[in-house]
Amino acid sequence: MKNKMINIIVVLLSACIFFSFFIFTKGISSMIQELKSLDIRWMSLAIIAVILFWTFETMILYIIMKKLYPGERLFFKSVKFQMVGQFFGAITPLGAGSHPSQLYAMTEAGMPAGLSGSILIIKFMIHEIVNIFFLVVSLLFKFNYFNLKIKYFFYFAIFGVVINIGVMLLAVSIVINKKITKGIINFIVKLLGKIHIMKDIKSKQDKIETEIESFHKNAILIGKHIGMCAHALVYSLLQWITYFSIPYFIYRSFGFSSTDLWTIMAAQVFLTVFMTAIPLPGAEGGAEGGFYIIFNLFFKAKTVIALFVWRIITYYLSIIVSSIFILAFPNVHLKK
Repeated sequence: MKNKMINIIVVLLSACIFFSFFIFTKGISSMIQELKSLDIRWMSLAIIAVILFWTFETMILYIIMKKLYPGERLFFKSVKFQMVGQFFGAITPLGAGSHPSQLYAMTEAGMPAGLSGSILIIKFMIHEIVNIFFLVVSLLFKFNYFNLKIKYFFYFAIFGVVINIGVMLLAVSIVINKKITKGIINFIVKLLGKIHIMKDIKSKQDKIETEIESFHKNAILIGKHIGMCAHALVYSLLQWITYFSIPYFIYRSFGFSSTDLWTIMAAQVFLTVFMTAIPLPGAEGGAEGGFYIIFNLFFKAKTVIALFVWRIITYYLSIIVSSIFILAFPNVHLKK
């Protein structure tokens, strides 16, 4: 996380490619005119939803950390760790940099690696439970609607179920199997070393070895703190409800109203599942293509400009805000 210039270059390059595509596709004057015609009230709700998404993520971290490792200025530190995860998750393939970067930030702030890993695995499993819940509900109530309108939707739906259940099973196996945990953590450390985020790899690996036992002891905290997990689960539900609602607010900003909130939320659930399998930073290309295929059902001729707005709000805004926050507050020291 010390190579800030590299991160800035990645953000700028990605943004330049993104903006260039839309400028050449629609033209600057045409885009400006269409953007000016949007209802500012609904657009404000979309932006507020993104801010709430970050806030709920922060609250999940705060609740778990407050219970397991209370310290000074804990809420601010939760914001910091959340922003670190947002940034590195956005600029790495499959969002793979999110949890490793948070783990690194937490250990650098003085938190034991085993406990940090436990906090992140609890948060991760809560998110997976909530995402599987939304996926199952969307399939039960909206599968036929999308299956009739989108070619090969059945295969994408099955793929999404398999991926999410597979990820959950992997998380469970990490918790109960020390050998798997050791292999994954060592892989993460080596990866961070190769991309120059972490130095002195050997000493870090030796330190992590001693923390693995702690990690597995702390993993049973899920069962010991059901109330804490339930509290975090509520925030996770609210977090993803706000995120899945963003396309609806954008939809209404165009003046459309014929499609209900639940249908568009389900569309975003399916798109999010599809995006998780795209092996590029921010699911670049796949996110745009998936949005166009699914949301063309609702936006019709306005799909391209709607895609532009959605991607700015849900992806690039996150990169911009989180990178500014990381640069402005580079060090967070945790005192128990």
